[in-house]
Amino acid sequence: MSYASNVAHVEGGSGTFVLPAHSPYDRQMLREHVDMLANRVSALTLGLYGTQWTVTRRPPADSRCTTCAQFLGRLSCSREDEAVASCIDCAMQPRSSAGEERGTL
Repeated sequence: MSYASNVAHVEGGSGTFVLPAHSPYDRQMLREHVDMLANRVSALTLGLYGTQWTVTRRPPADSRCTTCAQFLGRLSCSREDEAVASCIDCAMQPRSSAGEERGTL
């Protein structure tokens, strides 16, 4: 299965669902679905824009996103090959524009 598209694949305890992630509206709907599912399972896998993310729900902490420096909040995302965490908003941005939309490039 290829994740290199504008389609998000979310896998959790109850199965897999697929949502579009073409526009900011699509990504907001995806974020809401991930947030809701994260209440039910301990960890989700999000495949988006060619990257696999592990999404976990945690109590709010003082940790900051490594991409935009915002507080992580309740949802923490990490790539399978990295130990650092990103916020859900940065994880859902296309790689080429994530820093531009957050003002970090």
